[in-house]
Amino acid sequence: MTGAVRLTVPAGRTSDEIEEKLFDVFAEIASSWSRDASGDLRIWVAENDIDSARAALHEAGVNDLESEREPARDWVAESAALQRAVVVGPYLLDPHDGERATPAGSHRRLHIPAARAFGTGSHESTRLALRLLLQETLAGQRVLDVGCGTGTLAFVALLQGAKRAIAFDLDPDAAFATREQARGNEIQHLACFAGPLDALSLAPPFDLVIANMIVEEVRPLLSGIRKRLRPGGRLITSGQLQSREHEWLAILRAEGFRPLRMAAENEWFAATSVRR
Repeated sequence: MTGAVRLTVPAGRTSDEIEEKLFDVFAEIASSWSRDASGDLRIWVAENDIDSARAALHEAGVNDLESEREPARDWVAESAALQRAVVVGPYLLDPHDGERATPAGSHRRLHIPAARAFGTGSHESTRLALRLLLQETLAGQRVLDVGCGTGTLAFVALLQGAKRAIAFDLDPDAAFATREQARGNEIQHLACFAGPLDALSLAPPFDLVIANMIVEEVRPLLSGIRKRLRPGGRLITSGQLQSREHEWLAILRAEGFRPLRMAAENEWFAATSVRR
């Protein structure tokens, strides 16, 4: 991975005019800025951009800068190292494997690493969706996971007896991650793809749809989801804020869904609804 270089502009050598110039000359250079308590301006740039950065600073009238190289860091790996396994019902969602794996005991262990910066299933919204999912009778059901991430919800649906599951996401990395994790966890009867909801045929309809997405992402999809869900089928939504609960329930009703049960944790809210 490419390292970064920190450039320091001492407080006495900057002015509003110089900073305004810096915004212009740094327009084409990826960088991060901050000002510390002493007033020094610190600018971080990638190591391979350092010559361009120095030239840009020279153009702004800033020369003879202090610079310090910072070692390359794998932020995804470091973040993953801080993750902890979580238990939801009969499942242990573990971001680690090998020697760092958490003993599963009587739980079914699912290895969900922080692949490509996707979640590991530990977020409240994922846990809420799983709790509602575990209350469903899934034997023989067809399940759709909308905005699948790494596919955790689809995996559990299949392990709970679903006949077939389709998981998709607009992000191609999510589809690849879902496929990889399905293989690693020996999940069968799962199809995944990268693309929009409209890529799916309207028939045969699904029995259950799961969408762990914020309001702004899932609201435009509700009409299409309803068309692909059999009458009486269930929709599990998570990723909404508790402060917007009444707004979200009103949206569901307006789109032809009847809220059936709800769950909440901290600031997050989830609901199971029935297609009318």
